[in-house]
Amino acid sequence: MWDDAPVRRALLSPPACRDLSALRGAVGGRAVLVTGASSGVGEATALRLGTAGATVLLLARREERLRVVAARVEAAGGRAVVIPADLSDPASVDLAAEVVRSVAPVLAGVVSNAGRSVRRRALDGAPRADLERLLAVNVTGPARLLLALRPALGAECVVVNVSSVSARHVGAPRWGAYQGSKAAFDLWLQAAVAEWPGVRGASVYLPLVRTPMIAPTRAYRFLPALSAAEAAEVVTLPFVRRVVRVAPWWLPGVEVAGIVCPGLLTRGLAWAERVEAHLERRR
Repeated sequence: MWDDAPVRRALLSPPACRDLSALRGAVGGRAVLVTGASSGVGEATALRLGTAGATVLLLARREERLRVVAARVEAAGGRAVVIPADLSDPASVDLAAEVVRSVAPVLAGVVSNAGRSVRRRALDGAPRADLERLLAVNVTGPARLLLALRPALGAECVVVNVSSVSARHVGAPRWGAYQGSKAAFDLWLQAAVAEWPGVRGASVYLPLVRTPMIAPTRAYRFLPALSAAEAAEVVTLPFVRRVVRVAPWWLPGVEVAGIVCPGLLTRGLAWAERVEAHLERRR
């Protein structure tokens, strides 16, 4: 079977940390919190950090899944701590922060990976509860957690925001709520770490990643995507290199197009949406 990994990496992948020894030097024996660690990119990132010898604090809603991930981390040579929490519930966030501080008074890093994706037309009258939960999971919950953890963010602590390339281009039909929430947290974190001496912040703008989150979108089945393990190599780069932004090589071009000719880019996205909707109706 043809291995398409080199093609995927050339077309999609931002710079990555594929040197496990370098990662071990940065996080070995130190504590790193990973949110959304029960599956997908979060699970793969936790496993990679554990393989590098880190103590990985696993935070997500599904405790049973976290225990499976914890077993994998420990089998890989790391140490894992399970912390069930729901980022959409302020009381749950506050309790989780207390547990984190008691287990790891000093954190070497936080990977803010937990996220919710809702793909729905803005004019379809989507339930307000869906929008509020998305904002809670993608913006206010992670922000509340980081503020509560501020005393544990040690010198040279790295806060990695796992974002999306979609947060950097013009609004796309059906993705407005998701794009807006990712962009909002991205800007909030950049401002926050500028106020926190000793804390480094880095935003990782991932392209499409083959995880359960994208499964409901039929069109994504035919598009090139990174594996979760490849994405984890990208997410862990800020631990070994002083970067504030990690993105695919082509993203600056998309950003410039959004500034120079936003109407053209918007019309192109709208056209792609109409084509997809037409194909869906024909099925």
